[in-house]
Amino acid sequence: MNAQVKQQVWEDPRGTPNIADADLRVRWEAATRGLREVAAAEGWSKSEVARRAEMPLGTLSAWYDGTYAGRYDTTTQRVENFLSSRAAAIETMRGLPVAPEWMQTRIARELVTAFTYAQMVPTMAVITVASGLGKSMTARTYAATRPHVVHVELSPSSASPHTMKYEIAEAMGIECRDGGKLKGMIAAALRRDGHHALLIVDEAQNLSEPSINELRHFRDVAGCGLVLLGNEEGRTPYASRDPRHSSAQVARRIGHRLSVMKPYDEDIAQFVDAWGLSDPEAVALAHKIGRMPGAFGTLSETIMVAGIIAAGNDREITAADLRAAWANRGAGVLK
Repeated sequence: MNAQVKQQVWEDPRGTPNIADADLRVRWEAATRGLREVAAAEGWSKSEVARRAEMPLGTLSAWYDGTYAGRYDTTTQRVENFLSSRAAAIETMRGLPVAPEWMQTRIARELVTAFTYAQMVPTMAVITVASGLGKSMTARTYAATRPHVVHVELSPSSASPHTMKYEIAEAMGIECRDGGKLKGMIAAALRRDGHHALLIVDEAQNLSEPSINELRHFRDVAGCGLVLLGNEEGRTPYASRDPRHSSAQVARRIGHRLSVMKPYDEDIAQFVDAWGLSDPEAVALAHKIGRMPGAFGTLSETIMVAGIIAAGNDREITAADLRAAWANRGAGVLK
């Protein structure tokens, strides 16, 4: 048990509740004991439990301490309902399939190779990967396991250089409200990380041309590697191989390109196998979903919903569950 959890372990009730009914007293004792166990397991304060149980903090505290002046029957029932719903949710989650962790699929290996090349040379890499193939998870994994790597996932609103710089600074832990100084601070931080620093800019399809040129400046000044990682070739002029549709200043600095716009069959098979589906028809249907737009992301969401349906019927996931999950997600009929 860590220190934070120890700090949240509640003391025993301090008062003696005015409960004449023996059965109600037993229920109150069981409920207070249940809350103590929850607090110890989750590290929750009374304020947090009150919020989750949708009860006023004063009511919960007085009820727990045995000094409550109100009705113990209704309040105890509310606490019991909270504990029961939490237990039911935990039991349901136990029956759900577990999403696979990051895997060394073929596309993941190609991404890692591109990241490594951009960092070691260093150079600028332009990578476009279809949505749902795990590009962001691979980038996060690379940044977490390599020194001097900064990975920033841009929001759709970060098209402008100003917004982009603040998002990069946040990812790097730089605090500065002076926009004029921020640019230099980012470049200096990348330079201090050494000749082999790497900046991975994820969701780069959101960037405007001025933002791309700003990133080019960081790369030139800091002497670092730069990866522009996006998912839509059609919306990213910087990713075009046609000089008529790309900036000459950017194009001449690109040392590596990678484009994967549909999943590899071997990756689909590895991903489906990792989910642990046992029904042959369900496995075949999962392969089909993996080839649809959204690929592994869509497949994961569908399997999770199918898992809820299957758990409710106390069975393993079937093809019928996958079809029902697909329909529940508003995706139409899956044949």
